[in-house]
Amino acid sequence: MKLRNLLPVVFLLFLVAACHITNSFMTTRIKEILDHPRDYENKEVTVSGTVANPISLLVIKYFDLKDDTGTIKVVTDKVLPAKGEKMTVIGKVAVMELGTERLIVVQEKSDKPPQK
Repeated sequence: MKLRNLLPVVFLLFLVAACHITNSFMTTRIKEILDHPRDYENKEVTVSGTVANPISLLVIKYFDLKDDTGTIKVVTDKVLPAKGEKMTVIGKVAVMELGTERLIVVQEKSDKPPQK
């Protein structure tokens, strides 16, 4: 096989590796958010993982997002993703406390323009 024929394959492999490395630097590990919620509260984060337990109630839609470090709930106004889907979410971290219970969620960034 000629070297010229291998160049597109090598370039494609390099591009895939570069995208994976860039994504790992730009995403926040879920465990970091859960371990240090005060550092992330009301801040925008990017998290990646696998969808679990998508739930739609009357006024709220959410799903669990799992990476290899933990699980966090994602509240959304978008169409719910399928269970098992791998995805990246951009949103703000919110911490809600009721007595001794603490709920840490990511409110997914909306595609809708802000209301005036």
